[in-house]
Amino acid sequence: MTSTVDRIVPIDAVSCLKFEWMAIDLWRVEARQGAGGRYVSPDPRFVVFFDGAQIALGPTGAADPSLCSAFFVPTGVPLCGRLATVGDLEHIDIHVDESRLRRIVGPSVDLDSALFLPDSMELRRLCALLADECRRPERPGGYSEALACGVIHEFFHLGARHSAERAAPAWMDQVMDHVLDRLDRHPSVDELASVAGMSRSRFTRRFKEVAGLSPHQWVMGTRIKQAQRLLSEGALLSQVAHDTGFADQAHFSRCFRHATGISPGRWTKRHVCSKA
Repeated sequence: MTSTVDRIVPIDAVSCLKFEWMAIDLWRVEARQGAGGRYVSPDPRFVVFFDGAQIALGPTGAADPSLCSAFFVPTGVPLCGRLATVGDLEHIDIHVDESRLRRIVGPSVDLDSALFLPDSMELRRLCALLADECRRPERPGGYSEALACGVIHEFFHLGARHSAERAAPAWMDQVMDHVLDRLDRHPSVDELASVAGMSRSRFTRRFKEVAGLSPHQWVMGTRIKQAQRLLSEGALLSQVAHDTGFADQAHFSRCFRHATGISPGRWTKRHVCSKA
């Protein structure tokens, strides 16, 4: 890979797993204020940041880069990124032989377009297992290869989910608006089904087909995103918990950590520091 980085300093030696058709690298670095870089990979590349870290990333010269915690880069596509999170960061980097990648995902998956994804609990769980093997390889190589294939499939599954959300039907827009207007009281599934004009069972089934998540999962994710916005504006944890419909601050903190992998306080510290 060809790269030029600025204000990014490795903390530990990179931990690697190498196979005939793939290389997996685990990086731990210190990202200083204004850290970023330019990258061109000779092979398809998958990157997942841990701990909710984010990067503003896009094609070189793009006016509106995407803020993401995971991304897929096709062969030879030049990207320019600026880290939105500072401090000690860890990420996993998977380089895959292009012909092997096509065999893994099948002929219908677009491998010519970059893919930028928000923080994903599913991706982080798979990559945490890969990271353990990078640090201390103990299992047969097929284990890590299978995990890497799982990460790759999850990338494109999440990409398809986000595409479906962008093409949501009118009733979905109405449900989303209803939730956003009432986050402080956590609307029920029956209430949302009524807004959509469907029975509870049909609404639950159709919602998952469109969004890729159950109504409960989507509402929880929306509440967490709203909480992140409020925290970034300096709101107190108790007020954020109330405004996003959680029973109390302790309940909010548990749900926030479950969704993002870090506590609200740690997330706020990172976000404020990255904008300081």
